[in-house]
Amino acid sequence: MSKKAELVGSHFPTIYLTVISLLQGIALSILVPNIIAYLGLTGDPWWHIEVVPMMLMLLVIFIVWHHYAIGIFFLRWFPNIIDTIIPFMVSIGQFYLMSFLVIKNAITDVNIVSWTQGFAFFLMIGSAGYFAASVRIDADLFTNLMSKKNAEIHRDVTKKYFLIAGFSILFQGLFALMIHVLHLENWLWISLILIVSHLVIFEYFLLHTIKPHFVRSLDEAEEEGNTH
Repeated sequence: MSKKAELVGSHFPTIYLTVISLLQGIALSILVPNIIAYLGLTGDPWWHIEVVPMMLMLLVIFIVWHHYAIGIFFLRWFPNIIDTIIPFMVSIGQFYLMSFLVIKNAITDVNIVSWTQGFAFFLMIGSAGYFAASVRIDADLFTNLMSKKNAEIHRDVTKKYFLIAGFSILFQGLFALMIHVLHLENWLWISLILIVSHLVIFEYFLLHTIKPHFVRSLDEAEEEGNTH
């Protein structure tokens, strides 16, 4: 059994999730009062474009936490300063975006133009997190859970998953930038559909490709251990 795999397996999940959970909790606590204020100022919230950035921010918070939670099970590497920088940069970006959603007197207080521009750059920069996961996953660090062969298969499938997800988020960032440049903020409804589609499609891929192989590999390793 690899001592490196044991070491990373023991500490990686805690390092990977603790800070991001705290930061996403803070982000949610900032966003929710603005949503409550918005709902209190409009009788029909679904007919105003200002609801879209709030829904998108809720989805971003969920997706960030969810994908870090996925990383506990399906990603492993030796942490370094990048694993400190990325969560804090993501959260700083979220706090910056939510500063444009503060409502004091009317829903028109929402600065949707500046928010859209910030959202575009947030997504484009955020795609780097997916690419980093694709590059850094290390098959050797799973050998305390499964065979070397299965660990390499898991690495290859997971690399593909995060690489495609990274390009998906990068494209959505470019689309949001186009919305900003062309002043088509009403098209943010399309961004909402794209983000939801991203979540649904990649969750489906995760549950039907990565997870089955991962679980099967764990079962094979356990069966092999019981025969010795």
